Amino acid sequence: MQTYLRPLLRTLLLILLLGALLIELLLWQIGVSARSQSSQELLLRGAEVRSALETRLRDGIYLSRGLVSFLQSQRGLQEPEKVEAWLASMNQEVDYLINIGIAPDNRIALIFPREGNEAALGLYYPDVPKQWATVQQIMRSQQPALAGPLPLVQGGMGLIYRTPVYMDGAYWGLVSTVMDAPALLGMVDSEPRWQDLNLQLQRLEGEQYTRFWGADLQPGRMQQAMLIPLPGVTWRLVLQQRGEDAQLLLYRLGLYAALLLLLLAVGYLRASKLRQQREHEALRAETERIKNEFISTINHELRTPLTSILGTLGLLQGGAVGTLPTEAQRMVALARRNADHLLKLISDLLDIDKIIAGRLQLELQDMPLDELLRSALQELDGMLAQRELRLEYHNPFEQARVRVDATRFKQVLDNLLSNAIKFSPAGGLVIVQVSRVKAGTHWRIEVSDQGEGIPPAFQHKVFERFAQADSSSQRKTGGTGLGLPITRGLVEQMGGEVGFTTSAAGTCFYLLFPAAGAEL
Repeated sequence: MQTYLRPLLRTLLLILLLGALLIELLLWQIGVSARSQSSQELLLRGAEVRSALETRLRDGIYLSRGLVSFLQSQRGLQEPEKVEAWLASMNQEVDYLINIGIAPDNRIALIFPREGNEAALGLYYPDVPKQWATVQQIMRSQQPALAGPLPLVQGGMGLIYRTPVYMDGAYWGLVSTVMDAPALLGMVDSEPRWQDLNLQLQRLEGEQYTRFWGADLQPGRMQQAMLIPLPGVTWRLVLQQRGEDAQLLLYRLGLYAALLLLLLAVGYLRASKLRQQREHEALRAETERIKNEFISTINHELRTPLTSILGTLGLLQGGAVGTLPTEAQRMVALARRNADHLLKLISDLLDIDKIIAGRLQLELQDMPLDELLRSALQELDGMLAQRELRLEYHNPFEQARVRVDATRFKQVLDNLLSNAIKFSPAGGLVIVQVSRVKAGTHWRIEVSDQGEGIPPAFQHKVFERFAQADSSSQRKTGGTGLGLPITRGLVEQMGGEVGFTTSAAGTCFYLLFPAAGAEL
């Protein structure tokens, strides 16, 4: 069972690894595109947030600048009632204003609205070191400055916009506009259209930006930052998309779900194929067992009595029981030829089985090729005469030697020669010749006939077991179709090659064997 599952698990694991690699590569490409798109989107949305913040801050700043102009036109606080009336009219346009203080000579002399801000009235900036340092910087630079958020004396957190007032070129005093920081900056946290963003405001302090408002940023996530230059200070707005990209998550889930379905499908199909393979192997093993039993039966039940029959017929032909009548001699000779043919068929069956199973034992020796060929040709006279055929033998290399099993080499030649004789027309010519090929490293032995050639449709089956070019019951020549498969098996086990060429003028089977001994 473990052996059965191991290749299936290896296949599924390989598909899983390749699939995961392709999915992650695809998601990476999608992520790159998505990040580029998200970056552009964050920039656009950041510009929208910055514009909204600047608009709200600008209202308070413009109110302070307007008050400075009004004070300069009124020559200071000579008529406080007019100043308060003007402030009352302007205050209706700024809903996050806490108060506006007017401080001639750096002391708050008027504060609007008074109610709730009484604690700041009369404040003298030199008495408040933290604020006085800022006022001194404003006096030196003659430029307004925005500070905060800072804790206020009257409570809460405020943004303080301080503007110096000059009259006739001389410093007159200070206008301080206090804005409610939570009311003004709270839009960063509460605006519905920005709830999918982490927004953070940072202030430049020295060479670093320090957060003073907004949410925590998630490390490792993409973000965009943009500067907001303000009087006397520089803010930085940082934006970040909240949570994981839902679309990318859906892509990942979908692709891995598809990979899982693919693994299930492949697993099912592969398991079915392996199961069929196991069944096929079991069937083949059973077939092999039956075949072995059949061959064993042939060997013991047919070959043994057939050998005894041949021995008996030989004794009859040899005159063991006296001289036989002519007709009896003809019948005994016919029986012996058929018994010899049957014994050859049985031997062929046993040989092809041994070749396929790799059990055929060979005794390879360096042998003279000419001697091997002449020994095989000497036994053909009767067959040649019966078919009225002629034989030509050409071997200009009498010193040629090959390393073969002599008995099996003769069996190979017998198969090729008997085929050449069998398929040659009456009066035809069978040619056996030897040549040297492959730069002199191999001997080529050819057996040629003048028959009709091998049909094209059968040429690829020539060396298959039990194959016959004409398998009909009316075929001209007999045979089991085992001679050439046995020939190929024997030649290859002796280190040689076998092949053929064919045409309508005849067929040539050739053997290639390496030259043996000193010939190399």
